[in-house]
Amino acid sequence: MIEFDVELPGGPVLHAYDTGGDGRPVLWHHGTPNVGAPPAPLFADAERFGLRWLSYDRFGYGGSSGSPGRDVASAAACAAAVADAAGVGRFAVVGHSGGGPHALACGALSPGRVVAVVSVSGLAPYGAEGLDWFAGMAESGAASLRAAVAGRAAKVAFEASAGEQDPGFTSADWAALAGE
Repeated sequence: MIEFDVELPGGPVLHAYDTGGDGRPVLWHHGTPNVGAPPAPLFADAERFGLRWLSYDRFGYGGSSGSPGRDVASAAACAAAVADAAGVGRFAVVGHSGGGPHALACGALSPGRVVAVVSVSGLAPYGAEGLDWFAGMAESGAASLRAAVAGRAAKVAFEASAGEQDPGFTSADWAALAGE
């Protein structure tokens, strides 16, 4: 895996990843609160199907700088900058969990470059009529997201005081995670 930094106009820096090769490029949008390294358990199948993974840490995650005021739509310019730095023209995007909306933004805002979009376990639009957005979430995840909804200061205070959190896994989750 090749790791590199991409400097964007105005100074923010994205830390990016590339599995290399000449396969069909797929740009991975990581979940929240993960970093951007593409999903290593999928590498063998990706190679078998002729795919090349690209990705980056979103602003404020991993090795990428912060960018206060950024929005989900900024993912389109970020993805294009990473693809440009990797010498890639057209590419597909896959977003997992919190990365799902970022993948959808890329598809909507870069139709000339993005050839396909997949959102896996993506989040519903916040505030959608008749939707209890936090229903079914683990308590720790819901608390973190409620703090984010309250604003940057509330989120920073929550993260500073949260300590080790229970991820809300079931015994079946723990059993699945016990192996490779």
